[in-house]
Amino acid sequence: MKAPHLFAVAMLALAASTLTAQEVGAPSLGEVMVTSGRQNARFAQPDRPVIGLRRQADGALMTITISSDTRDEATRKQEIHTVLLGAIDRAAAAGFKLVSGQFQLSEITRANYKDLQFYPAGRVDTSKVELLVRAPLDGSAGATQAKLAAFAKSLKGSGRATIENDSHIILTVINPDQYREEIIKLVAEDARRTAALFGPEFSFNISGIDGQVAWSQVSPTEVLLYIPYRYTVIPK
Repeated sequence: MKAPHLFAVAMLALAASTLTAQEVGAPSLGEVMVTSGRQNARFAQPDRPVIGLRRQADGALMTITISSDTRDEATRKQEIHTVLLGAIDRAAAAGFKLVSGQFQLSEITRANYKDLQFYPAGRVDTSKVELLVRAPLDGSAGATQAKLAAFAKSLKGSGRATIENDSHIILTVINPDQYREEIIKLVAEDARRTAALFGPEFSFNISGIDGQVAWSQVSPTEVLLYIPYRYTVIPK
C-alpha cells in the first residue's frame, strides 16, 4: 500500500461549492515551450477530456508504516498495536483520521484496529502495518503536507516499534458519482457552444456520456471529475 499503489485508492473527496468559470475543465496553459508537448505538462493525461468539473480536493492522505523487530511475534505485534492506539487518539485530537483501504477508505478506530493486516517488514522476525492519515485540505498542498508530516513525527514508539511516513500527499474525493449530472450539463453546454461556432445549420453528436465518472489530479490541490465522452459537430 505504498504511495505508487495508492493514487487510485486515494482519490476520494470533494466538497460541493458554487461553480465558477475556472472550475470547468482542465487548467489553462500559460506560456509554453514549442520544443515540448502537452505530455510534458505536470499532471498531464493524454486521454482525459477537456471538459469536466474541476474542484479543490476535500482531503489529503499520507502513508504511515508502524514496524517492530522484536524477536517474539506476540510481543512485537503488541508493540505495534500500542503505537497504533496512541496514533488513533492523537489523530482524533488533531482533527485527523486514520484510514485504510485499497480503493474506498475505511476509518481505523479502537473498535477495529486489530483488523489491520500484519506484513513482513523485510527482515527475519519483523512485522509491520501500513495505514493512511487523512487531514482536511486546508490552504496549500505544502501546508497540509507539513501538518501530516508533523503528526507522523509526533507519534511515540513502544518497545522496538518505530514509525515511518512517506514524504508526499495524495488527494481524496468523496463520492464522485454525486457530480454526474453537473458534469453532463457542462459537456452539453460545451457541445452546443462549439456547434454554434460553425453556424445554425450544424449540431452535434455525443457518445460515451453514459460512462462512469472518472477523476484525475490537475494541480497540487485540485482534481477534475469527468466522463470519458466524445462528440462530433455534424450538419443538421
